[in-house]
Amino acid sequence: MHLIPEVKKFKECEKFVINGCKFIFDDNVDIRVINLSKKVNEGSTIVSVKVIDEGKTEYKMSLCKDKVEITAYSQESAFYAIQTLRQIIKFGYCDVCQIIDSPDYNERGFYLDITRGRIPTLDTLKELVDNLAYYKMNMLQLYVEHTFPFKEYDGIYQRTGYITPDEIVELDKYCIENFIEFVPSLSCFGHLYELLSDERYKDLCELENYSDSTVFWCERMGHHTINPLDERSIELIKSLIDQYSPLFSSNKFNICCDETFDLGNGRNKGKDKGRLYVDFVRKIVDHVKSKGKIPMMWGDVITQHADLIGEIGEGVIYLSWGYSANESPNAVNKVKEAGKVQYVCPGLSNWTSLIEMPQTSIPNITKMAKYGYEAKAEGILTTCWGDYGHISSVYACMYGTIFACAKSWNVNYDYCTFDESLDTLYYGYSGASKIVKAIANAYKTCYWYELVCDYSNEKFGNTRMNAWKKAEPDDLVSGYNELEEAIIELLSTSWENNKVKDILLCVAQGSQLMISMLMARATGEKFGTVLKDVETWLTEFSKHYLKESKKGELEEFVKVMYYLGEKYIK
Repeated sequence: MHLIPEVKKFKECEKFVINGCKFIFDDNVDIRVINLSKKVNEGSTIVSVKVIDEGKTEYKMSLCKDKVEITAYSQESAFYAIQTLRQIIKFGYCDVCQIIDSPDYNERGFYLDITRGRIPTLDTLKELVDNLAYYKMNMLQLYVEHTFPFKEYDGIYQRTGYITPDEIVELDKYCIENFIEFVPSLSCFGHLYELLSDERYKDLCELENYSDSTVFWCERMGHHTINPLDERSIELIKSLIDQYSPLFSSNKFNICCDETFDLGNGRNKGKDKGRLYVDFVRKIVDHVKSKGKIPMMWGDVITQHADLIGEIGEGVIYLSWGYSANESPNAVNKVKEAGKVQYVCPGLSNWTSLIEMPQTSIPNITKMAKYGYEAKAEGILTTCWGDYGHISSVYACMYGTIFACAKSWNVNYDYCTFDESLDTLYYGYSGASKIVKAIANAYKTCYWYELVCDYSNEKFGNTRMNAWKKAEPDDLVSGYNELEEAIIELLSTSWENNKVKDILLCVAQGSQLMISMLMARATGEKFGTVLKDVETWLTEFSKHYLKESKKGELEEFVKVMYYLGEKYIK
């Protein structure tokens, strides 16, 4: 029995069966803890729960087949103790008689992009919260640019889709019920493409007379940055914050301020980029503080001007991100050397893909968790971005998400036991994790980005977008065959979590379709599929998409796939 996350201290004993419980709570136990106990199978094992509220995220549990005693040192810890018990019951047996457990990171978060194409439904977000809570995460952030009905985005958010204020409020309450802090996250400096492309606000863009030269997914990633020296800019940003902040109970606000690519390259050309950046960020920070919130911000830009970090002011949480399998601790160490509070931020490498990339994310999460722990970072925030249309389902990203939960709680969590545990606790099929990794391994030969490049360059008549590394025909054939093996197993097996199985089947089939397109491009000959398969697969993909998400930019993805199918599959 290997729990996720693994508990810190335990005493082994002979195996005994535990498959249901009857709870007895002290009078001071939080209703949220009591409500969670209702998700545990009823049975003969008596579970007594006592909370000694010392403000520590720690609990102790003694177990035998007839009785379980839980002593928790906060209400949150009692909640996590019952989550541990739920997992034990899921395994159907217990081989420990005593547990002492607490997390390595106080703040353990998940960050989901709901801006770049896919906007999850409220039900999907609540299910995500359930999973995060089950594996002991305690923070959720949603990345927002234009996918909220800000008055400044009127006419924009209706076109792209959005999350409503009522949904934010309801999700906030649901997070509280699960001891999760729902933190607002809003782009406030760079990545304002939709806003600054609008005729009403074009004159606030750092770039003058800018016109698109690639597909809008790429433009949105690279542009636009707001002009920090125009006084109207800070008033606009303050307005966005003022509309968004009151919906959240959290005492934090993530202002983002990352990737200000255009800064100093347009209206402010020749001016000191560090000075431009810091002076504007300080205004945003001061405004957030005036609302009684703790500012958070990505650290990629300010660490390039580390000598100015002190000017932003105290009480800011810096988010040090890095997403490669061989990530170095440089960014983390820069913030540590500046004496600032930070979270470390690994990633799932799901962007530009139909599925996450465990071959990258597992070593990345492992390294970043270690770097942060050594640097005494206060939190870890694992990111799930949606570059180029966010074609990856959140359910196709749960392998790395749950591993991040494990590492956030216990930095020394042993990956060797992860697949077997995850197959039992999440997928409900022995060998599911192997299939996930096989699909991801095959998909690395057919990144969606490579096809987006083709589409963009042909539509715009240039070669501004270039694939990072074009796959070779032999690699494509190998990937296609690996996917075929995964598809055969998916079609012939039944999982407890059949919804995820069906989504993974759709992902594998879509990956084969993309490989067919890339093979046709490379060889000039049809490979593996026919044009009608594009329509058949898109129908299935759309069905899953619309169960999980709002319409968002699904039509754009469908349009591009049809175009590529016409071009490559005759």
